[in-house]
Amino acid sequence: MSQRPLLAGLVLATVLTGCGFHLRGTEGTLKPLPFTKLYLASPQSQIHPALVQQFRFRPDVTLSPTAGEADAILTVTEERSSKEVLTINRSGKVNDYELSYRATARLTVRGEAYGNPMTILARRELSYVNNQVLGKEQEEQLLYRDMQQDAAGQIVRRLSVLKPAAATPAAAP
Repeated sequence: MSQRPLLAGLVLATVLTGCGFHLRGTEGTLKPLPFTKLYLASPQSQIHPALVQQFRFRPDVTLSPTAGEADAILTVTEERSSKEVLTINRSGKVNDYELSYRATARLTVRGEAYGNPMTILARRELSYVNNQVLGKEQEEQLLYRDMQQDAAGQIVRRLSVLKPAAATPAAAP
């Protein structure tokens, strides 16, 4: 009797494996980046720790302590966080806020712009049901850190598909 669920699970796993199914994030193969040594040029940015963490997961990239030793430089050119009222209850009190985080990054490889600047936008909802105030500041900070992690992951993924910027033709005299 107990072998039947085990057998059903084994059959299901075999069928899913045979059709090419895999869990998200377990692909195993990373798309190569157009560089092997990277310098993160914006250490004062809020997203910097998240970018460092994301690049530590990449075995094909090492973070360089100086721009001179690096093949490429990633610069966070703009960051913006905002908090807007999303919903209000009948008595005029806030029920939900929408938190948003926007980051723009630019890659240069060997001194030349590589691709267009990337802008990442992450949004989260912060609920204030029954006017719960305790712990909401910590929850808000956690949501902002989560959005920064999400944005850093998106930047790293976009770098693998980034194409070199088209060279502008020289002006004729």
